[in-house]
Amino acid sequence: MTLIRAFALIELVLSLGNPLPSENFKVSIYREYPGNHCTSGYLAVNDQIIAYTLERPWADNAQNISSIPAGTYPAILRYDHSDHWRIELQNVPGRTNVQIHMGNEPNQSKGCILVGLQLGSDLCSIVGGTSAPAYAALKKAFYGSDNPTSTPDKTITVQVLDPGPENTLRNTKLKK
Repeated sequence: MTLIRAFALIELVLSLGNPLPSENFKVSIYREYPGNHCTSGYLAVNDQIIAYTLERPWADNAQNISSIPAGTYPAILRYDHSDHWRIELQNVPGRTNVQIHMGNEPNQSKGCILVGLQLGSDLCSIVGGTSAPAYAALKKAFYGSDNPTSTPDKTITVQVLDPGPENTLRNTKLKK
């Protein structure tokens, strides 16, 4: 898939709206562009792509400098950061405090997953001004509202997939 087609697909999917509410909240990270300086891809909620992702490059799972191993992880919500809402992955081998949050460059992460609505042309940055809206879309997908009044009782699972035939947008079921 060419980069231009990938951008067009993401813009189309983002225009479709938010995922339907669910008792379970499944976040899938589709790593598409691994490199020496970063790893970028897509984030889907309940099988609907809503954002791009940006991570540090793979460095043998070294704490604070590597992306995390592919796998499926239970997750919890945290409210103790300045943004007052984060998804934190649990049971990541050899790692703690791995979270999904805002940011524009891999060095703004200590092994976490950053989100944005647009990747830079280098595929190793999130275009300025697009991380906060992507983060807001993720939060809205969880709560089902821009202004939640309570936290729904949902089981959160984060699946991180490395590039390969089983991890392609062609195999992703998109909600319409």
